[in-house]
Parts: sequence; C-alpha cells; structure tokens
Amino acid sequence: MDTDRRRVIEIVNLQNKWRREQCVNLIASESLMSPLAERLFVSDFEGRYNEHSGPERHYEGTKFSYEIEEICNELFRKNFITRYADVRPISGAIANLIIYAALTKPGDIIVGLGIPNGAHISHTRWGVAGIRGLKNVDVAFNVATMNIDVDKTVEIIKKASPKLVMLGASMFLFPEPIREIKEQINPKIKIIYDAAHVFGLVYNKVFQRPFDEGADIITSSTHKTFQGPQGGIIIGNYKLLHEDWKKIDTAIFPGTLSNTHIHRFPALAITALEMNKFGRAYAEQVVKNAKALGRALFDRGFKVLCPHLGFTESHQLILDVRKHGGGQYVAKQLARCNIICNKMALPQDSPHDATHNPSGIRLGVQELTRWGMKEPDMATVAEFWKRAMIDKEPTERIKYDIIAFKKKFNKILYCFNPQKALHELEKVG
Repeated sequence: MDTDRRRVIEIVNLQNKWRREQCVNLIASESLMSPLAERLFVSDFEGRYNEHSGPERHYEGTKFSYEIEEICNELFRKNFITRYADVRPISGAIANLIIYAALTKPGDIIVGLGIPNGAHISHTRWGVAGIRGLKNVDVAFNVATMNIDVDKTVEIIKKASPKLVMLGASMFLFPEPIREIKEQINPKIKIIYDAAHVFGLVYNKVFQRPFDEGADIITSSTHKTFQGPQGGIIIGNYKLLHEDWKKIDTAIFPGTLSNTHIHRFPALAITALEMNKFGRAYAEQVVKNAKALGRALFDRGFKVLCPHLGFTESHQLILDVRKHGGGQYVAKQLARCNIICNKMALPQDSPHDATHNPSGIRLGVQELTRWGMKEPDMATVAEFWKRAMIDKEPTERIKYDIIAFKKKFNKILYCFNPQKALHELEKVG
C-alpha cells in the first residue's frame, strides 16, 4: 500500500515537471489555468451538490454554491450582452447533448461539417448526436480555403431540412460564414456555434462574433483558448425565445445533469475576470504567434495548409505531413523530443487512414503564448521541428535543447499577479 501511495505522488510530480517544465506543448485543445484559478480549483465545493431549477434549490447548504454559479453566469451574460448563460454543463460535448435534448427529437437531422472536414465527434452520429438518435448530414467543404462552401451548403440545408446547423469544429482555422448561411435558410432552423476551440478568442472579440453574425446559441468548453478549468457552457443570443431557453434549462436539470462539478466555478470566475483584464492582449498574441509559427514552418519546408490565407486566423495550424511519414508517426516522433502535438485527419483521408495514420498534424499555440512566447520564439519552435523531422538529429539532443529553451519561460502570463493574488487570498481567508 505504501508503495502505491508513493507511486501516485511520484506520478503527479513527474507529470508536473515533464509537461510544465520540459515540453513544448502544441496540443490545440489544452492549456493552463492561472496560479490563482488553480489554487481556487480545490475547495470545499469539491463533492458538494447544487441541483436547482432556476433559484429553486433541492439541497440545503448551497447558498455559496448558488452565488458562485451566478457570478460565473453573470460574467458571461455581460460579455455576450444576453440574458442567457449557463455554466452547469460539465464539458463541451455535454453542452451539445443538452442542446440536442432540448431542441430535437430522435430521428431529426442536423447539418454539420462532418468528421473528414474537422467536425467534433459530438456533431455526428458517432458521438452524442447519435446517442440522441439524430442523423447528421455533412456540409460542402472547400479544401482550398479550409472552410464551408456557402452556396452548396445552403442547397444541402434546404434539401435536408434539419432542425439544427452545427457550426464550429475541432479543426478550426478561419471564421465560418454564419451570416451568409443564416440569411439564406429557413429562419426556424437554429444555428448552434460550437466555440470550444476558439472560445477565448471569441470572448475577446478577436476571431468572430457569432451572435452578431446570426448564431442562435453558443456551446463551448471552458478550457482550450479560454484557459479556465475543464467544463462546458451554453450561451443564448439575446434574441432567443424565452421558451427555447426554458427547454435548455430543463434539459440541463433535471434532464441531463445532477452533479455539475461546482468546485470548478471559482476558477472559472477568476479566469473570466482575468480575460476581462488581460484577454484582448492574450488573444491577439495567440493569433500573431499562430501566424508566425505557420510562416516559420512553411519556410523550413513543411506543408502548412492555406499559406495564401496567412495560414490561420485562430490559435491553430494544420500541416499535411504525409511526406514525413503521416500524422501518427510524426506525432510520436516529436513526442520523443518533448514536442507534444496530435495527429489529425484531413479531408482526403480514407476512413482507415483517418483513424490509424492520418495525413495531418494539428497545432495550437495558446499554451506557448500563456508562457510568454512571442513571434521570434515561434521560429525557434519551428527549428526544433526541422531538426526532428528533416535533419533527423538525435532525439536526446533535441530534448536537451528544448528543456533548456523552456526554462526561459517559467511564468504564466495574462493573469493576476500570482504573489499578490495568493497573498490577498490568505488575507481574506
């Protein structure tokens, strides 16, 4: 038993040291909370319940639980200028399931990107949409622009007569044509914008403004570019009918959730407050870094998609790495050097290749930005790539240099001053 206990502690320490001190992390769906948010993530809220329908609570002892939840909701309501926000969903996929439960019935059709074009699996019959019994129809996709073909997609929507159009993606380089689609389809069809990957950019008005462009509902996770604790959120356009929001509220509880993991709400509130103060500078730097890394990789011989469009307008880059051995091989080889990224299926991949060794690699620069890296540092990261995949240098040599490089970036930025914030926490406590 003592051996197991020591090993558990050792694993946590090894994880912290490896991923925070020794790696260049380019996973597009990950990031780090601030020191204050991380400190507040563990509290007595852990393990508590706060089941409620509106203000009607089903447990006693929840006065602070309800207050912190409402603080979170109000921060998002103010940012998106709406009456409708709910942070109870425990993930982005569960937020989507709640929407399906509220606004569809089994057998209904939804239109979305489709897995080959970068859709999240929750938008398809293989994910929670399938659990709801929905049928998905794919949009028309323009590979040259890595975006939706509006005219052909409008035709598909008119023919399919879906209940929902699911926008947003896991492979998400450019703002999507929300307005262009909305203006041409039946107004009864709701547009759901899954902002999970770009939520930090959308929150800071750097990527696109989904509600201004015609989206009815935003679903999202609350980590990735937003950099809060893992969780989910649903936000309704201020024009959304109250009865539609009531359906969503009922689908949250009692329909889908009981324990809403309320321990994450203090960290989520702090993250939103930090975004309000520092988020614009952070989001702008994320996009600058993504573009700079795209250019640096492209100049070193890597096939980064969409060079004619500046590579990206988000935190992501997509590379076609077939000539380097495919996405799975490249990801594993880079991981040996402490460069962490993930394989990605591209539209041309067969179903077999997509799940085994797809053509692509997906990168995200949000965590590197959080550590304070800027455009010149992206050239250094690209050079590590070149040394690993083109020059074929020994992995231990590259790993040694990456660990030395990462030591220059050991403070999380775009957040409240850690020493001052933690001192205030102790003083208030």
